[in-house]
Parts: sequence; C-alpha cells; structure tokens
Amino acid sequence: MTGFLRISLAGGEAGGEAGGEAGGEAGGEAGGEAGAFAATGGASLSGFLGETEPSPTVPSVQRSAKQYALLADIARTQFDDAWWAPELRAKLCVPQLLALNWAAYQPPAPAYFDPAAPGPSYDTLRTEIGNLLTLVPLRAARQGEIMQQAGDLAGVWRQFLGAHGGRRPATAALVHLCLGMGNLIGLHWKRHFRAPRPAQIYPALMPVVATPRHPAYPSNHAFQSHLVHEMLALILLETNPDGTTAPHGIVEPAKDFAARVARNREIAGVHFTADSAAGAELAVQLAIATRPLVAAALAEPASSPPGATGEFGRLVRDIRSEWLGAPTLRDQGAALSHTGFAAFPTSAEVIANAVVARLEPQP
Repeated sequence: MTGFLRISLAGGEAGGEAGGEAGGEAGGEAGGEAGAFAATGGASLSGFLGETEPSPTVPSVQRSAKQYALLADIARTQFDDAWWAPELRAKLCVPQLLALNWAAYQPPAPAYFDPAAPGPSYDTLRTEIGNLLTLVPLRAARQGEIMQQAGDLAGVWRQFLGAHGGRRPATAALVHLCLGMGNLIGLHWKRHFRAPRPAQIYPALMPVVATPRHPAYPSNHAFQSHLVHEMLALILLETNPDGTTAPHGIVEPAKDFAARVARNREIAGVHFTADSAAGAELAVQLAIATRPLVAAALAEPASSPPGATGEFGRLVRDIRSEWLGAPTLRDQGAALSHTGFAAFPTSAEVIANAVVARLEPQP
C-alpha cells in the first residue's frame, strides 16, 4: 500500500471516529437538556446566551445555564395582521379578486393603432406624437420623479400615503394589491392590442427612461395608480354630522397624484396620451367590479374575522381603521384650494425660487 493511500485511509478512519464521537456527545447533551426541560414542566428553556464557557473538566450535561421564560402563552398568541409584509398580505387577496369578472370591460382599441383596421391612423399618430413633443421641456423638472416612479412605483405610493416604516400596513398592502393585479390585467390587454411604443414610431423623442419591453396600450402606470385611487375612494367614505357621506380627504389628492404619475410617463416619452386615458378608464371599470366585495366588507363589524368577505374584506376593514380613526378636518371658513399636482412645482423649483428671491436686491 502506498504512503498516500495509507494516509488517506487513516484520515478517513480518524474522521469517522471523531464524527461518531462528536455526534454521540451532541445527542447525549441534547437529550439531557430535553429531559431537564420536561422536568420543569416546559416553563423555561436553556438559551445559549446564558451558558457558561465550555470546560474540559466539566461534562457538558452538567453545565449550569440560565433559564428563560417563554415570552407569551403560545396557545393564545397568533401572528398579528400588522406584522405581515404588505406585499405578502396582498397576495392573500389575489384569489378572491381573480374570481371577479375582470374581462367584462374591454378597452376600445387605440385610435392611433387598431390591429383590426387595414393600417394605423397616421393623422392620429401625428397628433399623439405632437402632444409628446410639447411635453419635452418638462423633462428637466420632472426627471427625479420619473426615475423614482419608473423604478419603485409601490414605494412612491406608500410614501405618498404615509404607509411605510410600519405605519398603515393595510394601506401598504392595498398598494401592492392594486399594483400586482393592475400589472397582470394590464399586460393581458397590452398583449391583446399590441400597440407600439412612441419611440418605435418616432425615435427622435429620445425617451429619458428605457422603453419597456411590452406594448404601450393601456399604460400600466396609469392603470395601477388610478386603481389605487379608485379603491381608496370606495373604501374611505366618511359620515358627516348631517348623515351624508363624503370621501376622506386623502382621496382627491390621490386622484391628482395618479394623474401626475400617468403624465410623467408621457413626459418621459414612453406612453401616448391615449395610453394614459385608457389606463384611467380601466381602473374605473375594475373598481366597479370590486364594489360588491367592498360593500360586503363594510357591512361587517370592524372586528369580524375573515368570513363571507374573506381576506380582502378583512383588509378593507383594516384600511378604514387606519384612516377613519381621525376624521378629516373640514374647514368651516375659507376653504383651501389648489389646481392639482399637475400645476405644482417640484421641490427643486421651490428651493431654487426661494434662493433667487433671497439673493435679489431688496427695495
């Protein structure tokens, strides 16, 4: 037998012996600790934090260790809904929403590209491209928004709604639900219409973000964002002192924000105006399809467990508890007004204007 072979066999034998010894010792130690736990009635556990340092002269089964009590009565403790990751809680509602008749409304074919027609409408295309060219000067001011909304639309909406950092987890789940369902349904209609992207028709637009690798019509950013607004409008109804109902104060700004997100995709050069309009209308129709589920959820007490209204109904009730605990303050005097987010300057413009005003000579 060669020297190499003898060394290999010896190494294998030694490894097997050491492994068997270590395994037996570990098994004995685990069995001893399990017996100690059973002897205490399961009231406490040994934790590695309180164990003494190993000593070669003291058998491991005789080492003393701190005993830690369980944090809660496991028989009565459950995983709270607020602890769910919002994007995962949203997935629990998907099967229930998929049962709705999503295909009851089919968007009309885009006027600029009807696959059933002999050819595209060049006049309509020229109008659409002309509209996008007029928006090019806005790119510098909107670049930051455009990039953020292209990369993390869910994060943008959660920030807008204050549904992040552990706040309003049910609202955050609604955002992910609308974006997830909207993405799948939107892709279905995109596949159906196969409409080209603006840069395919007029490369000189030079979009400021990469042209997505799926068709243009309808705009998913518009569809998903307007779906968030439409669902909030269904869920967040307040009762006025006179018994009438009105949307919560967040609903109208959410509508304007959805329109701004859609407009930013046009400014970026990746969507036609018709794409945005179709996405907004699709959101309206799908919210109508969801209305019976929301009504059923609102008819149940806020503390009801999942029942006839299922996971989505529970989510609806949780969203209401997040927003309607503190009703919107409705000014009895002069009302605040604005023309919508489309007219708002960006934060960079606000800062720049303030600096300019500060540096200008004072009269």
